[in-house]
Amino acid sequence: MTMQPASGVPVTQEARCFVHPEEPALGTCARCGTFFCARDHRTVGDQDYCAACATRPEVDYLEAFRLKYWGKRDAWAWLVGFSAIINLIFGLQLLASGAESLLFAIIALAAAVVGACFWAGLPFARLALCFVPIISMLVGIVTQGAQAFVSGVFPIFITLIIYSDTRNKLFFREQVPPELLRKAWELYSNNPVARAGFLLSLLGFLLPILAPVALVCSIIGLRRVDLKSHPPIGRKGQAIAGIVLGSIGILWGLTLIAFMMRDRKF
Repeated sequence: MTMQPASGVPVTQEARCFVHPEEPALGTCARCGTFFCARDHRTVGDQDYCAACATRPEVDYLEAFRLKYWGKRDAWAWLVGFSAIINLIFGLQLLASGAESLLFAIIALAAAVVGACFWAGLPFARLALCFVPIISMLVGIVTQGAQAFVSGVFPIFITLIIYSDTRNKLFFREQVPPELLRKAWELYSNNPVARAGFLLSLLGFLLPILAPVALVCSIIGLRRVDLKSHPPIGRKGQAIAGIVLGSIGILWGLTLIAFMMRDRKF
């Protein structure tokens, strides 16, 4: 007598789970073919896997995305590293200017150290970076008045964005929930050509020379859309919008050229 498992392959009632022999088999893994029980059963897309195979990069595209950026510096890391050099130079200049600037020199040099540690991926620097603009603003309020509060809000806002950025968390080897990984994958890896085409089509109204590039990227992006693939390739709406806006941008550019040529004739 047989039963129909999750994988669709007939399994006899005597079959046992490979990992838990005391449990009856529910089905077979689509990748390795071993029996799994209800405790090990994982579904990725429309396929059934054992627990071990379900987390492999070739099966779980979110895991592949995580490993791709795990411990790799992102744009924020390079920006903070560059700002550390600026703070170092600025701090040394303040230090050389005299005792009246000593406090601000110390803050600038401390910011340079935190920035360098952030660039190096030291775990404490991720949180420490958030405190640098806060301390700087508080010192500015004491020494310069309330105007320092207004100028200090933006750096605090930026550091909070950096702290909460999923890509930056992966650089620091922080564990990220699957839902945040999925959002980051959508942003960075889901049909980037269609996304680039849409963004270029918006810029095409300011720089019409970008409109043809936007149109080509959007057409390529639309051809790549395949929601049934693994992983699913989307952004169909952005690709269509890029085609429409890119076409309008080209017409707008040709119109500007026509007006320029007419003015030259007269």
